[in-house]
Amino acid sequence: MKFFKYLSLAGIASLLIGSCVPPQEKTKDLSFNVEGNFKGAEGDTVYLKLLKETGYEFVDSTIVDKNGKFNLTGSVSKPDFFVLHFSDPKKQITLIPDTCELIQISANYKDFYEYYNVTGSVESENVCNIMNKLNKTIKICDSLAGIYRSNSNAPNLAGIKFQLDSVCKIAIDSLRAFSEDFLKKNPKSLAQIVCLSQYITPRTPVFDPEKDIEFYENAATCLNDAYPDNFHTKKLLHYVDRIKMSIKGEKPLAGKITKGMTAPEIALKNTKGDTIKLSKYKGKYILVDFWASWSNVSELNSDNLQKVYWKFCSNNFTIYQVSLDEKYDSWKQGLKEQKIPWVNVSDLKNWNSKAALDYGVQELPCNFLIYPDFTIHETNLTAEELDQLLEDLVGKPVRKVTPKPETSDNKVEK
Repeated sequence: MKFFKYLSLAGIASLLIGSCVPPQEKTKDLSFNVEGNFKGAEGDTVYLKLLKETGYEFVDSTIVDKNGKFNLTGSVSKPDFFVLHFSDPKKQITLIPDTCELIQISANYKDFYEYYNVTGSVESENVCNIMNKLNKTIKICDSLAGIYRSNSNAPNLAGIKFQLDSVCKIAIDSLRAFSEDFLKKNPKSLAQIVCLSQYITPRTPVFDPEKDIEFYENAATCLNDAYPDNFHTKKLLHYVDRIKMSIKGEKPLAGKITKGMTAPEIALKNTKGDTIKLSKYKGKYILVDFWASWSNVSELNSDNLQKVYWKFCSNNFTIYQVSLDEKYDSWKQGLKEQKIPWVNVSDLKNWNSKAALDYGVQELPCNFLIYPDFTIHETNLTAEELDQLLEDLVGKPVRKVTPKPETSDNKVEK
């Protein structure tokens, strides 16, 4: 389950020692600077934004000079979560600066999402190390998957798969060991939130909420002692409470839905205030997808679903997406940034959304494939699984649909 947009921090030491002002003076906002050196980013615009409960708040922006360098300035009274991104919002880096810090970031603009370097901020360095390790693991697994696909017709495919799976497991085990070590050595670090939020694929988390409850609970307890007013800490505490309830059987993560049952009706409003019923699309294959603008996994999942949507949207298939956002502005901005082309509705009640409760949703991403007779036949499909299944159900695309540039989440399909 993704509980928020992922960020990070290193320890109480950076709050008291790494800061340039004594604790009693930390009620005032003091500036910090971000110096960047991104080879290949010349002429692009770079932004610095503060992540707040209501969404992103603009802090500073500038044009990258001819040498790939830039300088941004922000202010904080204590460590907090910021996002640095370029004109393409997906090209972003999470920072957790403290007052008076000079954060230096360097990378190759073309592939910095795979590797970048940060110095000058202990917490931001922690995030950097976690993300670089995660991205390295993902790259290894992706390359192994490519080797498997290129050998799909080999007579000894089973043997090849066994060898590739063994190598992939070694990489994943290494990431897990690295992550556990970080959590144990940094109990007061906000970067634990990033660490606990790692996903190798949209459905392959590094930490399982139920099996690894002790890691989540320890992080929540320690961060509540160190940063009780931080809203990410509060969300983590709430999330841990939900996991513990699930373990007790009070709210099973498996949900309420079983295959073959009639799909519960959903009647929620889109961003224009129009109520759109799920039953409006009865007779089509409908993917009911639960999503949130604060979830990175949701963002990745929506990106993958768009490929499937544009491929089959003329083959009696559509997507009905329910947002678990709380803030209208965050919800609307998320739709705009991701250019969501299908119906998207919400009651802005987060996990207490009526639709989420009716469907027993306890984690993101989460989806349900409804057949034309309005019964549920599949749950929690990946984009790849959905693609293959739809080709069997509705056949090959009847015509190629060109993605529209504008967001059409508020349009009611006919």
